[in-house]
Amino acid sequence: NHKQILINLNVKNKKNLFQELSTRSSVLNKSINDKKLFNEILKRERLGNTSIGKGIALPSALIENITKTFVLFSILSKPINYNSDDKKNVDIVCLVVSPNLSSSKHLYLLSNFSRIIKNGNIPNELRGCDTPDSILAVLSNFSFSSAA
Repeated sequence: NHKQILINLNVKNKKNLFQELSTRSSVLNKSINDKKLFNEILKRERLGNTSIGKGIALPSALIENITKTFVLFSILSKPINYNSDDKKNVDIVCLVVSPNLSSSKHLYLLSNFSRIIKNGNIPNELRGCDTPDSILAVLSNFSFSSAA
């Protein structure tokens, strides 16, 4: 869904990013409560930083009231400090929100997406995209099965 791809998202910091992602998710998916989602993203982040390196972050949450996984992909207008292990600021963000009863599927999706998005030149290709179509093209060129 093109509406689930945000380009040039302007945020000041990590907390502001999570607020924006929560608000936009609740607008796109009426089953998502923005405040609950924000709190769940923060709770997950406290367990460990969701940066996966190379300027990429995969914040996530398990929440009630949704029946299938919801993904919101963002390219930030400028990189933000994410306290990443590799010290790189983050500008590619993929929020993954799953039903709270689907934790194993949730982890499977996160690990596959992490492998895909960090692969080779994909981060730089994504940074060069200026439309949702171009982002979908980059991501679809790399199938989930080949990431395993």
